[in-house]
Amino acid sequence: MNIKEIAKLANVSVATVSRVINNSNSVKESTKIKVLKVISDHNYKPDAIAKSLRKKSTGIYSIIFSVNTDKIFEADYSQELVQGALSYFSKHELKLIVDTHGNQKDLINYYKSIIDSKIVDGFVILDLRENDPRIDFLNSENFPYIVIGRNSKNNFNYIDSDNESGAFTAIEHLYQKNCKNILHIAGNKNNPVVDKRIEGSLKASKLHNINMDILYSDFSEEKAFEIYLKNKEKYDGMFFESDKMAIKILNEIKKPEIPMIGFDNIMLSKYFDLTTINQNIFEIGYNAAKNLHKLSQGQKINSIIIPTDLIERGSTNL
Repeated sequence: MNIKEIAKLANVSVATVSRVINNSNSVKESTKIKVLKVISDHNYKPDAIAKSLRKKSTGIYSIIFSVNTDKIFEADYSQELVQGALSYFSKHELKLIVDTHGNQKDLINYYKSIIDSKIVDGFVILDLRENDPRIDFLNSENFPYIVIGRNSKNNFNYIDSDNESGAFTAIEHLYQKNCKNILHIAGNKNNPVVDKRIEGSLKASKLHNINMDILYSDFSEEKAFEIYLKNKEKYDGMFFESDKMAIKILNEIKKPEIPMIGFDNIMLSKYFDLTTINQNIFEIGYNAAKNLHKLSQGQKINSIIIPTDLIERGSTNL
């Protein structure tokens, strides 16, 4: 059954059936009732994608991870982020495509091909860099997108956790546990998220006169473990920029030797009794989806910073 057959059975034009489906006020009530009865009798369901393409929207959005496919859900962060986005999209009968693109060389062509296909109404941008070519490209295309995170330019709409405040809270918590010689194990250099967390930890260390050093791990669990082994005797507290780095160490040593705090509050952090900074990942995903939907509908939106909070567990209560 298609729209032409429905029109024939209802003895109206295809255009009239289309207007009824789209709930237009230009159709007489008696005609609308007649068409809807035929639709109901024959269990007709319009092709949602074809219909939306005619309206120049699809109700489909995309989150693209800049990693290889086999690593996309390796981190709990990715799972919670997608769950948050799906929670909003499903409530509003919208769809989400999750894809990966690990090759940075043809990144712009990749986004361009998706835009040209007219499959999606907007993107959630992840893994933001300081000079990210996607931003200038999408701005030039005037195509809807929301960024998870910020950089120094912020010439885009974003959703971000309060990384600076979260890191400040982490260092201050270690200070309250009598740590005055702290090692901050950061992610990777030239990363806007990492830079914000370093800003926060430096402010806390200055405020409380804490001796603090920063070493980069590239968010590698193995590298973080090596740093820990080489430096555990030098410090009385450690702050890790991701729970997974701290969990790697707790899994190896079984019991923390000095107070340790992570960042993210992934599900495993509770199992390992890890004190951590909760950045409310689900809320980030939910609000990214919400703002992207509004933006694609031509509505004005404001960027959002999601507050962080401390989850205190055993790893800082030694």
